[in-house]
Amino acid sequence: MVRTQLLVVGGGPAGLCGAIEASKRGVETLIVDEGVELGGQLVKQTHKFFGHEGFYASVRGFEIAKKLKDQLNEHVKIMLQTTVTGIYEDVVVLYDRQNDVTLEVQADYILLATGASERFIQFENNHLPGVYGAGAVQTLMNQFMVLPGKRFLMVGSGNIGLIVSYQLLQAGAEVAAIVEIADKVGGYDVHLRKVKRFGIPILLRHTIKKALGQERVTGAVVVQVDENFQPIEGTEKEFAVDAICIATGLVPSVELAAMANVKIEYVPELGGFVPYRDQNMRTNVEHVFIA
Repeated sequence: MVRTQLLVVGGGPAGLCGAIEASKRGVETLIVDEGVELGGQLVKQTHKFFGHEGFYASVRGFEIAKKLKDQLNEHVKIMLQTTVTGIYEDVVVLYDRQNDVTLEVQADYILLATGASERFIQFENNHLPGVYGAGAVQTLMNQFMVLPGKRFLMVGSGNIGLIVSYQLLQAGAEVAAIVEIADKVGGYDVHLRKVKRFGIPILLRHTIKKALGQERVTGAVVVQVDENFQPIEGTEKEFAVDAICIATGLVPSVELAAMANVKIEYVPELGGFVPYRDQNMRTNVEHVFIA
């Protein structure tokens, strides 16, 4: 049995910031994260942030992660490659993948900083190897130096779709096209201009219809949509690609909160179902907080 005053589930920017603030006040803190290093999304972000200096403008994501990790002090213990498999009334159960052991933790307080997972869309053959979420592509490419394809179709033109398209080009891959179901690009103009300079076609009011291939992706069919986002027959276009990258948004990861009896409510502006919390990020469960 492991004892700690504060258990932080998730070592991304939110979890790290929570652990930093707690440890500054002498709170014994345990950070548990599934990844191979702390930092969450930041460790795979090679682009420079922009905006206010107080929010790390002109600093690359993986450098921000290092700055945050450097602020952790002796009150913080870290468990990496470890999954929280259950939150019960009197104990939290962890699975340590490195040592192949299951552990029990008792914590006075729990901070859930579990972030979000990728929102996938339905299309024919979306089960084929070669269909990836944009975050998975970014992780393989920027964190593990593995390029999962040579020629990509990007589905979604939000900031993630635009940034990952540009990073794929930097890594030596091709991007056949960016497909966007809306009538305008969703990401910032600064990211759009980067991919436009490379001549990548951006197909507005289009979506993916199906992936081609038997054992793995060998191509993709996209189709134009009407004002109700329904496919227009006869407008199909085929692309020869070996990878399809889905960048259609994120879904909050609320499973552990729900297991801890936190009230879950639907807030469309926050991406769907999210844990209830007050202005101090307290949930309806006395010792559970949300980041």
